[in-house]
Amino acid sequence: MRHQKIKGKLSRPADQRKALLKSLSRGLITSGKIKVTLEQAKQTKRIMDRLLNLSKKDNLAAQRSAFVVLQDRKLVHKLFRQIGAREERTRITRLSFRRGDGAKMAMLELYA
Repeated sequence: MRHQKIKGKLSRPADQRKALLKSLSRGLITSGKIKVTLEQAKQTKRIMDRLLNLSKKDNLAAQRSAFVVLQDRKLVHKLFRQIGAREERTRITRLSFRRGDGAKMAMLELYA
């Protein structure tokens, strides 16, 4: 049974969904904020919260765990040295509907 399971499928197969969420996480770390649909923002927030908790530990095992998700040493370095040092968190701000298909949009951003 799937009672109280939060994980959304985002209308994609598992490999495409994982790739999308990793890409959104990398984009959030590089730019600081991204504009996506509300469901994508919620799923990316889950991953980013885990990465931010790892960055607060700041040991080699945590860095390797973050590298599994991010696949980029520069992003891991930025996550642990800049973002983790400031103890930033993620915030979802709801925006208006997308014009083309009416999807609920949201701004996912890092803040201190």
